[in-house]
Amino acid sequence: MRSCYFIALKHVVVAQDLAQTILDHDSEAEVIVGRRPEDLGTTCRPRVAFIGLAPSKALEHPLVCALLRDGTRLVLLGEEAETAGEGPDWWVLPRPFTSDAVLALLERAAEERRGQDAR
Repeated sequence: MRSCYFIALKHVVVAQDLAQTILDHDSEAEVIVGRRPEDLGTTCRPRVAFIGLAPSKALEHPLVCALLRDGTRLVLLGEEAETAGEGPDWWVLPRPFTSDAVLALLERAAEERRGQDAR
């Protein structure tokens, strides 16, 4: 099954850099890039969603809540997310991020998924 990832950031260049890092890691992946959570559409169920929102705004957003219910790993980016730090429902990708930091989060999400599948 083809992996899907979703990126919703205001800064298109940053989003494209993140998408390219994911594709360099998994060339068969589907990476959907948008500027708002609503840009996801219905074509995939993402393994990981990178969203540029503060934790409080992300957790109030209906689509983000639906992603969390479906088992998507939420990764937040931005100053407010960095200030808040990680929470039980989200991880944080601090800026400026490196390819290694992105790949570490993807591996962490894969390990988490394997742990859930083993239960």
